[in-house]
Amino acid sequence: MMISFKTLLLLTFVPLAFTSCNSEKKHHEKKLSEETMDAYSVRYDLENPSQKIKLPNSLQEISGLSFYKTNQLACINDEQGKVFIFDLDKKEISEKIPFGKTGDYEGIEVVGNEVFVLKSNGMIKGFKIGEAFERQIDCTNPDVLEYEGLSYDPTTDNLLLAAKVRIKDKDDKKTIYAYSFKNQVLSKYISIPEEAVKTKIGGKLFRPSGIAIHPLTQEIFIVASQGKKLLILSKDGEKEVLIDLNSSLFRQPEGICFTPNGNLYISSEGDGGDGYILAFDYKK
Repeated sequence: MMISFKTLLLLTFVPLAFTSCNSEKKHHEKKLSEETMDAYSVRYDLENPSQKIKLPNSLQEISGLSFYKTNQLACINDEQGKVFIFDLDKKEISEKIPFGKTGDYEGIEVVGNEVFVLKSNGMIKGFKIGEAFERQIDCTNPDVLEYEGLSYDPTTDNLLLAAKVRIKDKDDKKTIYAYSFKNQVLSKYISIPEEAVKTKIGGKLFRPSGIAIHPLTQEIFIVASQGKKLLILSKDGEKEVLIDLNSSLFRQPEGICFTPNGNLYISSEGDGGDGYILAFDYKK
């Protein structure tokens, strides 16, 4: 269901039973009545950010962000092998952490004391800041030309990877993959059919650029820079809401993350101007 972007977004989540990531989860569109919408408990006013944070030149091409610590976000750009720790209070980079060579980096996720950085080809590097520890996780897939977006599901202990471009096959489904730390296996996790991401304003164009799991509802938020949309799925992959993003506010949305209390942050690349982060307060 799509709601007007100028109205308040209302979302809810009902806990659902665990389903193994080794079998592909089917996506089913469902329509929500106004009464159901009134019962939703999570609210974001996506037309009116609580903050718009201008980023320095080194993050003009910001391609991903993750919650790091209180009032700090871990950010990457799509060229340099560095993690930039951005202080939300001081509005500046407080630390730069080299982790690799120049590359096409498209996602970052901090899990405990380990940082995971995703390359567009599916290779993930994990490392611990200040420790002599690192590992490589191979999530390459012959069906995927490019990944954009990395998240972590603590309920299943899976990394979630959003495929931006897949090789054309019998369908045109958008696909979220899961890497299981337990089984050390990559598998299809959620399939999103074309009709589920089609709107009157944005048409059917929807190429994921970021993914994050809401820490309180476990809903899956997927932002698409190409198509300018935000798709929210329930834990089991059911479509909840599809929103056309205001292109004047969301210039080129590439990264998305939450703080533990549910505040939402969406980053946009500069596209010739300054990169920036928009903050949206969580309202119960």
